[in-house]
This record gives sequence, structure tokens and C-alpha cells, in this order.
Amino acid sequence: MKTRVKGLFLLAILCFAPRIVLAASTCNNADKAELNKMAYNVTANYEIVDIYDGQMEDFESSTTPTTIDNYVRGLRINILNITEDIYVKVTSKNDDTVKTYNYSDTENGIVSFETKDVEELNTYTIEVYSNKASCKDELQRTLTLQTPMFNFYSQLEICEGKQDYYYCQEFIPTERVTATYFYQDIENYEKEQEEKKNEENNKNFIDKLKEFYENNKLIIYSVGIVIVVAGVATTVILVKKKRSRRVL
Repeated sequence: MKTRVKGLFLLAILCFAPRIVLAASTCNNADKAELNKMAYNVTANYEIVDIYDGQMEDFESSTTPTTIDNYVRGLRINILNITEDIYVKVTSKNDDTVKTYNYSDTENGIVSFETKDVEELNTYTIEVYSNKASCKDELQRTLTLQTPMFNFYSQLEICEGKQDYYYCQEFIPTERVTATYFYQDIENYEKEQEEKKNEENNKNFIDKLKEFYENNKLIIYSVGIVIVVAGVATTVILVKKKRSRRVL
């Protein structure tokens, strides 16, 4: 009896419980192919830019301080080729922020945002989703953009005129090195540059000699022939004189 009551109770629950239906995706192959093409057209890049950072007092331009606009170096992130049928979610590794951009947020399919957070390397993960009704919110593609960090060593006086030296570049895509390593490495760099300069000077000297020879071959040959002839004539005369003395 108890078993029968339990069975009826379970049957009642099943009958009156709300039914959950999982809607299947209506995204057909043609839509998938079109969205896939759009997703793989999405690209991302970055630019080094000056970003407005409020106002500050300028004590250098005159005896009376004036207020001027202050700018700091930062990055502008650009995401290209967004269409009305797709949207993107952008996640920053450094602060875990997630931003969503639709076509309406773009300018001709390009969305840009600036960041002053450049003290460390960063990676942006860009997820491309469908905005098409038949494939709504389905993930189409994931791409990443790695951005460099600001290199404060580039602001040191020792880096003036050495922008081709790696650790004197304003932004670098690798981790920061210690001050000890930096000063040792830049000293080695300066020695190498000096050696290259000396080699270049020697090479230039040899090249100039070759150039002089090519431009004056005829004169050099003529002078050489004259010297040889004169030398031979002198030798002949001296030999004759010696023979004359022996005869006497």
C-alpha cells in the first residue's frame, strides 16, 4: 500500500512539474559559413599614443606657473572588421575586465579604446560572437593580442641617442630586466658599437684606396713604368761605369 502511494505521488510530480525544453540551434550551414568568414576577418592591433591625463602646473616655461594639459604614453587598442552580424567580448588579463562591443559601438567596423595601464605586459582575449538571429550568441572565434609594456629605462640620460639598443626602446614586448643587467648590457653594447665604428673607418679607408686606384689606374701605371724604366736605366749606367773602371 505504501509503495503504491509513493508511486502515485511521484507520478503526480512528473505530470505537474514544468517541462524544460532545450531549444536546438537553428544555425544552418550557410549561416555558419558566412559567420565563420566574418569572424576570421576580425583582426586586432595596437598603437603607441599620447593619452590626456588631466592638467598640471608648468614651472619651466616662465617665472609664473601656468596650467597646461598633461599627456602620458599609452596604447590604443584597435579591433577591426566588426559587422552587424557579429559582436566581440574583450577581456584584459591584467584586470579581468570584460567589455562588449557591437557594430553600433564602432566607426565603420572599427572599435578603439585607450589604456594607460602599460606598466606590465598584457594580453587581450577577443571572443567573436554571432549577432545573427538564427545563431544568436554562438561563439565563432577567439583571438588574442599581446601588448608591450612601457620601459622606464628609455627615459634615462644614458639612453639618449641609443634608441636602436633594445633596452632603450620606449616599449618592449618582454619582461623588465634588473638595473644591474641593464647597465652591464648597455656597456657591452657601447663597446660593440665602438668596435663596429673602428671597423667601418678601416673599411672606408680601404674602400677609398680602391676608389683612388680605380680612378687613377692609368696615371699609376704610367708612373710605375717610368719608375721601372728609370731604375733599369740607372742600373745599366752603374754597371757600365763599373766595367769601364775595370778595363782601365
